[in-house]
Amino acid sequence: MPALYQHDPFLLLQHLLWSDSAWTDLLWMAATVACEGWAMTLVALLFVYGRTRRLRGLVRATLPLFAALLLAGLFAQVLKELVRTPRPLSVLDPGTVHVLLEPLRGTRSFPSGHSASAGALATYALLRWGRAAWPLVVLAALGGLSRIMVGAHWALDVLGGLSVGALAAAAIWLAQGALARRAARRAGGPAAA
Repeated sequence: MPALYQHDPFLLLQHLLWSDSAWTDLLWMAATVACEGWAMTLVALLFVYGRTRRLRGLVRATLPLFAALLLAGLFAQVLKELVRTPRPLSVLDPGTVHVLLEPLRGTRSFPSGHSASAGALATYALLRWGRAAWPLVVLAALGGLSRIMVGAHWALDVLGGLSVGALAAAAIWLAQGALARRAARRAGGPAAA
């Protein structure tokens, strides 16, 4: 086992959160699917529509969220290739790991791409809408835990993914602000000062 994961609480979390119930398994699997990139795109559209209540301009209003999701996904894939850490099932005895969905093995564990997507969406929404983003924060937390509970990622992978997503969203937020200030200066608007 790589030194990075010797003290990872993966098995402890699985033990504490696992119950012998099909309903909890269904919850963890649903949270994992909800944090896939395509699902995050739908969640972003629904969230923005819920905030604006207008179809007109919906895609334009969600473009920064889409950009944050894309950037987080790109960062996560680059890090996976650079770090190449093993997944839990590649290191631990399969009998000790609670596995839901397709068992994942290999050397592309860090960071969790699902967590990066969820972290990007939650962070951008927090920056843009504040406390109204709480459902996305809950989804990011459940999605991250679900990656541990389905046996796909170490806890460190999840934290890394959430961090990558948060950084990607912050970068998009800052870039969006800089572009708005630049456009205001060109137009001689109030942000020109």
